[in-house]
Amino acid sequence: MPEISNPLLQQAETTIENNLTPENRANYQKIVVAGMRAGLEKGPDSILASLMQSKDPVSDAAKGAVSLVFILRREAHGVMPMKALVPAATTLMIKALDFCDRAKIIAIGNKELVRATHILTDAIFARVGITKQGLANAAQKIQALTENPAAVEAIKMKAGLVARPGAQVMAPVSSQRAGKRSLINGGGI
Repeated sequence: MPEISNPLLQQAETTIENNLTPENRANYQKIVVAGMRAGLEKGPDSILASLMQSKDPVSDAAKGAVSLVFILRREAHGVMPMKALVPAATTLMIKALDFCDRAKIIAIGNKELVRATHILTDAIFARVGITKQGLANAAQKIQALTENPAAVEAIKMKAGLVARPGAQVMAPVSSQRAGKRSLINGGGI
């Protein structure tokens, strides 16, 4: 894939790629390559070239990247994993922002990258049905849970981090009692 000329954007892409799991990397790369191919299709009339006439290229780069990956996902009949879709959409947004920077449509700095990332996140949430109110409600519920000592203990017990009240504690088995010595001395080792 072509190098990004803007050092800030290059660092952002490198961070994304360094945080991919090996299992996720192949899917991510397929989405990015397909997205770049689709974004450049039709040359001067391409999706990417349309940013030259954009009134808000930062927003259009973010929203366009999200729209593009969801179109690709629909064409893949839903088999595109979300855990690859999100970083791929972010990388496609970064590449679109780099195009805007190179073409002198708009200078891209940290402020523009942060704004684009917020727009991208909101667009992905909207596509999957997550609302800001839903996130706020979930955050309130989590906050209430963490402030309730009984609820925290119940979560710890459910996760197996603490023993249930009245549960029997098993004594640790020493290696000698477990038969290691007898195996080594006379048990065939």
